[in-house]
Amino acid sequence: MFLDRNARLSARVCGNVLNFPLYDADCSPAARECLAAGNIEGALAEWQRLADLGSGAARCVLAYVHLMGTSSIPANLEEARRIALSAVSGARGYANYLLGCIALRENQTAEGVKFLVESIKAGFMPAATHLVSITIRHASGTAKQNALKLLRRASAAGHRPANLRLAAVYLSGQLGFPRRAIGLALLLPAFLRTWAALRYQIFSIHCFQVLSDNSQPLFNEGIRNPQQRDSLANSAFRRTIVQWAHGFAAMTAAVVLVWQSKSFSRPDREVSVLALGGWGLLAAWPYAFSYLIASTTNIRTLISTLVQTMSLCLLTTLMCSAYSGQLFDAPLHGWDIAFATVAQAFFLVVACGLGESAARQWEVNDLEKRSGARDRILWLHVILGLVAAGSWFTRSEVGHWDYASRHGFELASFFLLAMLPYLAGAVLSWPIATASRGKRWAYVAILIVGTALAVLNNSGVWAMQPGLLGAWLVLIIQFILFIFAAEWAIEGLEG
Repeated sequence: MFLDRNARLSARVCGNVLNFPLYDADCSPAARECLAAGNIEGALAEWQRLADLGSGAARCVLAYVHLMGTSSIPANLEEARRIALSAVSGARGYANYLLGCIALRENQTAEGVKFLVESIKAGFMPAATHLVSITIRHASGTAKQNALKLLRRASAAGHRPANLRLAAVYLSGQLGFPRRAIGLALLLPAFLRTWAALRYQIFSIHCFQVLSDNSQPLFNEGIRNPQQRDSLANSAFRRTIVQWAHGFAAMTAAVVLVWQSKSFSRPDREVSVLALGGWGLLAAWPYAFSYLIASTTNIRTLISTLVQTMSLCLLTTLMCSAYSGQLFDAPLHGWDIAFATVAQAFFLVVACGLGESAARQWEVNDLEKRSGARDRILWLHVILGLVAAGSWFTRSEVGHWDYASRHGFELASFFLLAMLPYLAGAVLSWPIATASRGKRWAYVAILIVGTALAVLNNSGVWAMQPGLLGAWLVLIIQFILFIFAAEWAIEGLEG
């Protein structure tokens, strides 16, 4: 499929020039050309020229620039408000949306909601998504249903962040635990459509939203602010982690499959170099696809990078175990491997979406960040997860080289799988710091009971079932215990 001119320009500026979407209502193709060439000053000058001529859209762009800030233009809410007010008559929806975001930045919630409602009345759907994002967590009853209707309306209008937000609401459990399955089904298509919009429609209203996190400038120009420079350096560091993790995982999967492919051919026939290369490419392509998405989405926060990387390690270990015949007690062949790599690519993309979902759950206000209870519960998940996973290595047969060589990937799979319930519990129980102390202690007790069950099974002291079946039974029990306990512990916090 050939991309149109605006899509090609968007792909050139996404991440290279623009850190966030910039909706310009197509008021100045010349400004887009300047951005694609890296001429930020030229683009700003063009929008300023159009604003002086009375263009409401151009004035909104300038107000947005002052709201978000750049390395050369510090964020200035007063200037952003002044410009946005002058644009209300020419771009009612856009201008009121910016005025609402400015008011919210100043903690004037009631004033901000009023402007967002005016923007929605003008048909500006990013305002609908923004309004639901700040109200649905504390809404209940009819108010929550109205918020969902508004979010579905924004999604139907083609606002991609609304699709992602709708999936996140279902996944969060705010509508009840059974609806998490709906959220999981919506997550992947919503994530892919949002990523494609950010990549190829960065100037469109379909992906435009004003983020509350203003740690990065709007434009990637010469960074003079040390705080902004540190933020970009952290993003570069996280991108390096994602890059090396995908590279190492792809190499490991390719080596295992190439080595195993020798058993696919007849003993009297030499395997060609071309065939070996084909098997290597077959094992590696899901990682190239995953990296294309993860390198632009899972570097915003550390938790997103960690969740995605851990999921990557788990899926790689499972695939290597399947290739070597340890996972299913028989090696995969031919079309089975091809179908397995397609499934792997699907789950790797889901892992990218889960990383972003975890990052959204982790974003809290300054008051909540100061809660010591949250940090202690987080570290408890980490410590108990390592205890449960490490108990696999206490089995007597693990220390023998023959066992490690024949069941190494299987053992690594068990270790990583044992960490998953604790990762899910840590994400879901993140708001627990505001719950009652009794609920916190009850949740901690359930974590300890689940860990004791895992240690008994994994160490072989008292196995529910031998091998993989016992491991899966323990995982299912832990997931049920931890997820329902987290739901119970945070019950009522959203209302």
